[in-house]
Amino acid sequence: MKNFEVGKDIKTLLSLSPEVSSALGNKIFPLMAAAKTTFPFLVYRRSYYNPMSNKDYEGERVGIEIVIASTQYEEGVKIADAVADALLHKQTQTIDDIEAINMSEDFVEDTYLQRITMEITLK
Repeated sequence: MKNFEVGKDIKTLLSLSPEVSSALGNKIFPLMAAAKTTFPFLVYRRSYYNPMSNKDYEGERVGIEIVIASTQYEEGVKIADAVADALLHKQTQTIDDIEAINMSEDFVEDTYLQRITMEITLK
């Protein structure tokens, strides 16, 4: 199943972005950040899988939740914008298209959080 490859592709696309790389370095993590990681950092996870099939279309969609954590609001917004630019409508051997379907923000325990939910159409 291709949906298990999506996380690897997301990390690769983000790492290839000069803006994301300069802001985060290698602080892009699946599921949870490593212990003692400094701000800012990014965490991503697969949030849903939706096989789609009807008489005209057969395909798969996968949801990815991305969270950017920072101690400065403006910094987090700038990184979130770079992340969206790095992912929107990109393709890989596994991914046919990436769309942003939701964005939100929060402030938890002295940390600004920028959340982006992406929906990925698989090939």
